[in-house]
Amino acid sequence: MEDQEIFYDGAAMITETDANGRIVYVNRKFIEMSGFERDELIGQAHSIVRHPDMPHACFKHMWETLREGQVWQGYVKNLRKDGKFYWVVVHVTPQV
Repeated sequence: MEDQEIFYDGAAMITETDANGRIVYVNRKFIEMSGFERDELIGQAHSIVRHPDMPHACFKHMWETLREGQVWQGYVKNLRKDGKFYWVVVHVTPQV
């Protein structure tokens, strides 16, 4: 599959992870955009949707920010199950 962009309509995609970055919840929009089924996502590392173009330093900074109890925001290129990709503005909040 060639690297083809899927256009994101801006509807809220919500995921929750545990402290190790394993997915514990996904909403319908995230399932739709990722191309995975719910049972393929739950329990997996959130990096299952990480596009190889995304620098690891971006996520290192995100985890450092979250460990400090701060909110992290940024643009992220995600990879779908079918090899296509989409861009999202990510807002990550640490759980207390």
